[in-house]
Amino acid sequence: MRQVLSLHAFIFASVVFLQETFFFTPKTKFMIFTNEFFSSSSTIANTARIELIDEFTYATHIYEQVLQVTDLNGQVIDPDGIVYRNRNGVYYLNKTVSESSEPLDVGIFGAKGNKITDDTESINKAVLYLTKIGGGVLNFNGNNIYLVSGSIFITNKVSFHCNGATFKGNKTNTIIKTAYLLDGTLTSNHQTEADTQVITFSQIKDANFETCAVGLDFFNFCHGSSLENIKFTNCDVSWKFLNCFYTSIKNVMSSGANSDQYAYQFLGQSNALLLERVSATKDFGFLFQGGTTATTLISPTVEGGQTGFKFKDDCLGIIIKGIYAEAIFNAIDLSDVKYGNFEITGGYFNYVDKPLIGVKAPVSEGINGEITGEWKNNTIVNIGGILPVKDQNGVTIGYNTYNGLMDISQPRNYIHYSLPTFDRDGELPPNWIVGDFNIISSYGQIKDTHTKAIGNVKRQFGVIPVTRSGDVGDGKAGHIPDCTHELIGNNPSNFGIKIKTKIKFQDYMMFVKFNIYVATYSLGRWFYGDIFGKNLSIKDVGNSQTTSIENENGFLVIKIVGFNEPNLSYIIQGNVQLIV
Repeated sequence: MRQVLSLHAFIFASVVFLQETFFFTPKTKFMIFTNEFFSSSSTIANTARIELIDEFTYATHIYEQVLQVTDLNGQVIDPDGIVYRNRNGVYYLNKTVSESSEPLDVGIFGAKGNKITDDTESINKAVLYLTKIGGGVLNFNGNNIYLVSGSIFITNKVSFHCNGATFKGNKTNTIIKTAYLLDGTLTSNHQTEADTQVITFSQIKDANFETCAVGLDFFNFCHGSSLENIKFTNCDVSWKFLNCFYTSIKNVMSSGANSDQYAYQFLGQSNALLLERVSATKDFGFLFQGGTTATTLISPTVEGGQTGFKFKDDCLGIIIKGIYAEAIFNAIDLSDVKYGNFEITGGYFNYVDKPLIGVKAPVSEGINGEITGEWKNNTIVNIGGILPVKDQNGVTIGYNTYNGLMDISQPRNYIHYSLPTFDRDGELPPNWIVGDFNIISSYGQIKDTHTKAIGNVKRQFGVIPVTRSGDVGDGKAGHIPDCTHELIGNNPSNFGIKIKTKIKFQDYMMFVKFNIYVATYSLGRWFYGDIFGKNLSIKDVGNSQTTSIENENGFLVIKIVGFNEPNLSYIIQGNVQLIV
């Protein structure tokens, strides 16, 4: 009998276990979705604290009854329907979200990221919530494509951690705009004053933007704000930055369909920007217009198309370090700069028609400022190279020639150009066009020649032009070392002297000092000065004679004319020295 009772007891206990485990009984704990609990027709009783399942993310959230919620200024916040809810006059606050230090999942605001549903409104609800509480991080699902037909807003101290997510526009919209909170509503800050409604310490990272008119339209995106690891594809304009200061941008790429607009536009005042590894494979890359100062670009890349960098208006303290330009017609265009200071170093220009376009010539009206700076350690290769032009099917339809032309001959161009010697003979490379105002230094080793003429001495460095103080010393009486001299004319009242040197004449890469004493029947005179390429700078004063220089059969010749004496006799001595 005991065994029978024990068996019955076992069977009864097993049935109870199975019921409680696998079947819904009054003892089972039901899981309720948020939309079910907060439905206006819900019959579930109010409770001080309840655990609900978010209908979008299926994550568990704790809600508690509250009297009211206030913002940082103590103002009562209206329920947003997501984190702070009104349930038929009873208010609940999502404690899981409000007390979390983790990034906020955009999914709980209804953003699906299924590339079908328009997520614009849902994402803006999340931004509005973070803005009202003083900022925070919005987290996106990296596997999702968020369809955006309008504009998403980003506000002060709000960041987007996108984890590789894609934001896809409708070809005509702007995907993200800067904004501020006005009467409880997100409002674009573009119509505000430059020093008001500034966006600080906001960030967008690890995102893809596709198929839009403008990816980012930012105004006053300033202190502590940044973009990192961003890719733009088939966007007419990747971004427009207006009056943005102290912004940091890193690892950005723009590619895809071309338009007649620049991919990256910096408009208005742009100060203290830092761009690192920002690339454009578009017809038009970077535009800086409206006043740019203290801006640094590290390892930028421009490939294909028409113009890589276009600078306009005043541009002061611009550093372009390690640019890579390939298969492009105009790499850096300074033609519309008013006042400018540029340092362009360590660049590599491969199949480029014009690595650098100088400033326009002065005009009779308007501001005509000088352009100064440095061009050094840059390499231009495949000069005159030809590349095929292919259509969308990969069929060759023509060819482009890239001449590597460096035309820096403009009168306002005072950039100091440092370039290696060409073929080790000190000649200016044939792809360079320079003018009388240019400042050029050469570096590298000049080859030895069969003679020891001063113009062909072996040198390690040449600095051209640099004015040195002092003279070059006297030559032996009646003699100028490494030079010959002869009479010009046979009229004692108007004759001259020609001094033929062994210095190879170079229009732009020659620095010579001369100090010549000429004694005639009446008196002796000193003639001295500096020669910078084809430019002569006379230092002597009070002499009535005229000194000039010429290129005679490839060598420097100095002429002194205008002597008026009883006879043609003269004594000459001095020195003509190439400064190396």
